[in-house]
Amino acid sequence: MKMASTHRNEAMSGQERLTRQMTLGQGLHCAERNFGRRVALVEDHARTTYRQMCTQVRRLAEHYRSVGVGKGDRVALLLWSGTDFIISFFAAVEIGAVAAPLPPRLQHKKMLSYLRQLEPTVVVASTKIEIPEGLETLSELKQEMHCLKEILITDLEPEQGGVFTEILETDATHEGMDQDLAPEDLATILYTSGTTGESKGVMHSHRGLISPVVASMKLREMWMNFFPTFAKLKRWVRVLIRYGARLLRAAGRQQVFLSTMSMHTISGLEAMLQALLMGDRLVIQPRFNPVQSLELIEKERVSVLIGVPLSYMTMLRVQDFNRYRLSTLLICATGAAPCPPDLAREIQRKFGCAVHVGFGMTELGGGIAATMLEDSPAHQAETVGKAMPGMEILIVDEQKQPLPCGEIGELACRTDSMMLGYYGMPERKVESPNEDGYFYTGDLAVMDEDGYIRIVGRKKDMIIRGGQNIHPARIENTLMELPEISEAVIVGVPDNMGIERVWAFIIFENGESLAKSQIVAHCREHLEVYEIPENIQIVDEFPRTSTGKAQKFKLREAAMEKVGTHER
Repeated sequence: MKMASTHRNEAMSGQERLTRQMTLGQGLHCAERNFGRRVALVEDHARTTYRQMCTQVRRLAEHYRSVGVGKGDRVALLLWSGTDFIISFFAAVEIGAVAAPLPPRLQHKKMLSYLRQLEPTVVVASTKIEIPEGLETLSELKQEMHCLKEILITDLEPEQGGVFTEILETDATHEGMDQDLAPEDLATILYTSGTTGESKGVMHSHRGLISPVVASMKLREMWMNFFPTFAKLKRWVRVLIRYGARLLRAAGRQQVFLSTMSMHTISGLEAMLQALLMGDRLVIQPRFNPVQSLELIEKERVSVLIGVPLSYMTMLRVQDFNRYRLSTLLICATGAAPCPPDLAREIQRKFGCAVHVGFGMTELGGGIAATMLEDSPAHQAETVGKAMPGMEILIVDEQKQPLPCGEIGELACRTDSMMLGYYGMPERKVESPNEDGYFYTGDLAVMDEDGYIRIVGRKKDMIIRGGQNIHPARIENTLMELPEISEAVIVGVPDNMGIERVWAFIIFENGESLAKSQIVAHCREHLEVYEIPENIQIVDEFPRTSTGKAQKFKLREAAMEKVGTHER
């Protein structure tokens, strides 16, 4: 009780506020000044305060400087989500370097491709990365790449040559943040896959990453205080009636976040930034485990849970789900993949809290629209809410002209969080109609008169599952490397919960054949785990257009008939 009282008084007292004019380093140290004694991070049995975390950030930043890392240099992170990731990320951006988080589970050749494009000055990695011969290859790259000054392995013991822990524990003279650093300077490169299936490094500035946090702070202001303004009182009471004790436990206090999203993605990175730049407590789960997630919610009294729809589905299927005490939860937030309305309703019912469904993309710095605590249960389940503060959203036709409410068109957005461009690809510019700065997402949506947005489909046939982008062309090309296969078509087929499954339709060369197990084995060798087809159909012919192209929508319909699902 004493801790809760302290946090309530801190929230009510005057504090330095995070703004879009800050760099990430300034934002973090603003949180340190406001909340230095608060616990910032919880990982396993370790608890780290804001002051301790920022001290470690400064020590590692000085080490980066000592090995030659300067403004604009890349620091590649091959780490699972955790305290080491957070310290390494903030240490880089504090001195003006560019943090480049990479997936800790990769095909060997993909890791090489990323690192050769980035040309990092430092690589921070862990022995736990799931990359074939990953650490050995890093050592070889150090000989090949003259720009690579150091490879830091976070979990090597000193007797094995590990120095990371020693760096974090050693007092060092701190020169401070780069004084020439500006909010519009490059802060991070996040790798994603575009509609063509090629990997692209999305560049974001400090302002681009801070803007969504500032927007989230504005959304929270209504329910964060015990004493709302008169203008907000009616809305606050309505939320209080709906969520009762859950709201009273959360209002005016430090929130406790649990994010199951990987920090190398925009969703996971923004979840981390929101928790820490707003002075909240972040409970870290390096790898998602549904039982462990439920145990952490109960043990750490989590108030905000963040995960992809598939994570929630897995948690809801845990045996004896009802035995877990989840009454501290106020918000279950989800994004990075479509959340079926039935799943959102099940989350509302079984977790007993609000559902925040967000919509965004890596190029836009994360979420640009989201449902809110005060939205009705129906709006929370069936829409992605309204545009977040500071975000401008239009629904446009094929000529990029705004459509009236109720009509389906492409969703376009203008925001401070828009990417700077694609790293190493200056020819790839952000599409902008009439130089007005709108980004066209490729998603089809409809907006009602109140501003609520529903996503109804995608212009492209990219498959999204569990927050991962799956590109049919890559899988099709991999399948057709087998000489026995003449043609292959990949489609995404939703199951009864709306989760897209990868289906492969295959035509063999005349007289040739392969066992499905042989096809899967080939895919395992050349594709990421989430790209491997879950259903393989051998057919004699595809439905085709007059020009001979396979009609994917007809194959998708046939697959849906087989599994008994239909688009709504």
